Amino acid sequence: MSVTIARHRTAMSRVSLSRPVARAIEDGLISRRTNVLDYGCGRGGDLDRLARLGITCDAYDPVYRRQDVSEADVVNLGYVINVIESVPERERTMRRAWSLAREVLIVSARLTTEARDLEGEPHGDGYLTSKGTFQTFYTQAALRDFVDGTLARSAVAAAPGVFYVFRDETCEQEFLLRRVRRALPPRSQVAFSRHQDLLGPLVEFVEERGRLPRREERLAFTTLEEELGSVRNAFAIIRRVTRR
Repeated sequence: MSVTIARHRTAMSRVSLSRPVARAIEDGLISRRTNVLDYGCGRGGDLDRLARLGITCDAYDPVYRRQDVSEADVVNLGYVINVIESVPERERTMRRAWSLAREVLIVSARLTTEARDLEGEPHGDGYLTSKGTFQTFYTQAALRDFVDGTLARSAVAAAPGVFYVFRDETCEQEFLLRRVRRALPPRSQVAFSRHQDLLGPLVEFVEERGRLPRREERLAFTTLEEELGSVRNAFAIIRRVTRR
């Protein structure tokens, strides 16, 4: 017996940017220098909020916003594939969204950790809900495999349930390099951790006297100056790390 799936009922009325779009802004992939296509926009919450941020955005949805669309720097396929009950149609939808992305495609889907709160009957590889909608869920690894296999490209994990697919390998490498740099501790923190045994006596000196060592007193800090350039530089590191 055939089942009618009411996909449009899964569209949410958002009070803030969706997680994939907010993440892409944080990662510098969406900005006022880029234009965005929200492919499967639902009720258009992201569209409105991006416009308020001064970001050029267009959108398409088979129910709420049927129109011809053009290529965009960034295409967002946000929580679309998990509401399509047909696997071949999911693949076609993703390929269509990818064909419109000049720089990067954002793909997101619900994860299996969200399935425990769902009330529904098994249907295909997902569930049919009481509202007549369909939901399927992925593990992080399964979602990556689905994206990679469908597009024959290697997706980059951005967050749980969110992946980026870059058109240009150089752009992908630049993004990964920026992310690594953000993850590295600041140089002051590295220096503080590496030279704590040398910085400790300087902290004690300043706390006891309320000042930095004078020229004749710096003999006790010769090794510290050799490692960090000067007592003043060393104390600047202490202040930045400890907020003294």
